[in-house]
Amino acid sequence: MNRLSCRILLCIGMLVLGACAGKGERIDIAIPGITPGGGTASATPRPRIAVLPFEDQRLNQAHLGTRSHLWGGISYFDLPSRSAAKATAQALIDYLNRQGWKAFMARTQGSDGADITIAGTIQSLSVDAKSGFMHTDLTATNALSFQIINHTDESIVREKVSGTGSDRVFWFDQEDAQNLTTDLFETNFKKFLGDLKIE
Repeated sequence: MNRLSCRILLCIGMLVLGACAGKGERIDIAIPGITPGGGTASATPRPRIAVLPFEDQRLNQAHLGTRSHLWGGISYFDLPSRSAAKATAQALIDYLNRQGWKAFMARTQGSDGADITIAGTIQSLSVDAKSGFMHTDLTATNALSFQIINHTDESIVREKVSGTGSDRVFWFDQEDAQNLTTDLFETNFKKFLGDLKIE
């Protein structure tokens, strides 16, 4: 009975490990990801905030990152939209609107009647997963810089935020990487809005 049990466990182990072998597939990561609602409404008038598509300054813009499989092979994390610049701007717009602001996407600065224009730069944005025996380690990084222009007096404020996140899971699922990336964006936007006073 012991030999039979060992053989069954060995077969299960081989199936699990075989499932970890990479095929070079694409794993989509949405930006902005799905976040819980519960934004704060404001009774006082808020300025109109135009957000320009971000400038993407990442050294490697081909992928968001890689997943290294246990028995070799690599899969790639990618954006479904293929545009990190527009996706990051939309993520900021969604965040600002959930906080009660009036934010929208703009093509050019000052041509849309906005009170404030935010131009951003993606300095780093990545998510990586590395499979080991009975676990997968995930890491994510996100660094953004902002230029905020107040059109009332044409004053300019510059701000930088960055963050890293990590997680270890037993069985990797695409949502693990998605949630880590979404949480990191939310944390950076919260830092940005916390350091900024908009009047």
